[in-house]
Amino acid sequence: MRRAHDRPVVWLGQSVDTSSLCSSYPELQNSNFLTSLGCAIRRPSLVKTHFNEGLRRKLGVTGPLMLDSGGFALLNNPHARWTASTVAKLIDEVSADVYVSLDFPPVASDTENDRRSKIVRSFRNYRFLEDRFRQKVIMPVVHGRTEREIDYSIDLLARTGRQPSWIGLGGIVPLLQHRFLSGDVLRIGAEIFIATALRKIKRAFPKAKIHAFGAGGTRTFPAVAHFGADSADSIGWRQAAGYGSIFLPLKSQRVIVWRKASSPPRKLLNDADRNWLASCACPACKDRGSIRLRLRNLGQSFEKRSIHNAWTVRTQYEAWPKTKSDFERLIAEGGLGPNWARALEKSMTTSRY
Repeated sequence: MRRAHDRPVVWLGQSVDTSSLCSSYPELQNSNFLTSLGCAIRRPSLVKTHFNEGLRRKLGVTGPLMLDSGGFALLNNPHARWTASTVAKLIDEVSADVYVSLDFPPVASDTENDRRSKIVRSFRNYRFLEDRFRQKVIMPVVHGRTEREIDYSIDLLARTGRQPSWIGLGGIVPLLQHRFLSGDVLRIGAEIFIATALRKIKRAFPKAKIHAFGAGGTRTFPAVAHFGADSADSIGWRQAAGYGSIFLPLKSQRVIVWRKASSPPRKLLNDADRNWLASCACPACKDRGSIRLRLRNLGQSFEKRSIHNAWTVRTQYEAWPKTKSDFERLIAEGGLGPNWARALEKSMTTSRY
């Protein structure tokens, strides 16, 4: 396993136009946070009010900050006047630790030519921003729906002769959540494709940190970390709380209580889950005494569920198996789901040749 200072990190997704819940909890203020310029695509007034030198203060955070460029938000706002030059002006204004280049994620309706064109446009934006901000960390984003497209995206980066310190892998969420499968992904499955892409990036750029966009959940993050990701991000800590659910390490979301006649949308807490919650040290649980009081606290408050989820996502590494062999056994036995087990089997078979 990795040394403590090399541990995989989850960046907590935080929109600038929603309440910054973590700012009231010293234990979470110094977490890694990701926010997106895409908020300003939806609400242009945020350019003046939030995206400036005071952004960290507005968010109420003190730790590392990653600034996404808004590529995903452009999918729903294709007529927005948003270019790499727009992003560059805001990078000049905002102090962050990592800036994501303006990329163009693929969508289900894209043809092979569409995807290839997006890869080229994304690369050109990266070159423009990286050339302009040589003293800042600009993260390119690799996309593709076939291994050939992943290879092409990697090759374009390699041709620059430079070694990016960070590289992102995009397009993960649609594959895993909505199963928008095409190309090689349809043939081999989303998890195998993602694992293959991560290994390709790591081989081509062994010194770069790899960020898996949207893969910070308690079941997905351990898997992508095993296959080479150094970090990921998650907005799910808030979204799950809104649905009355909480996170537990290495498990899917759990519904705290369900009183309706219909079946719950997710698994209910079981005895093993309650035993874990009884010793949870997150800011929302640690001073609540009995498990009954903890469950009532979480069940009644969106904020407390959010804080519990943020803490769990941030510290989930501590609950992972401590050795490489134990980690592989967890995945191989289906502990993160059968699809990741198949991805591990495929990677081990491939590595033998």
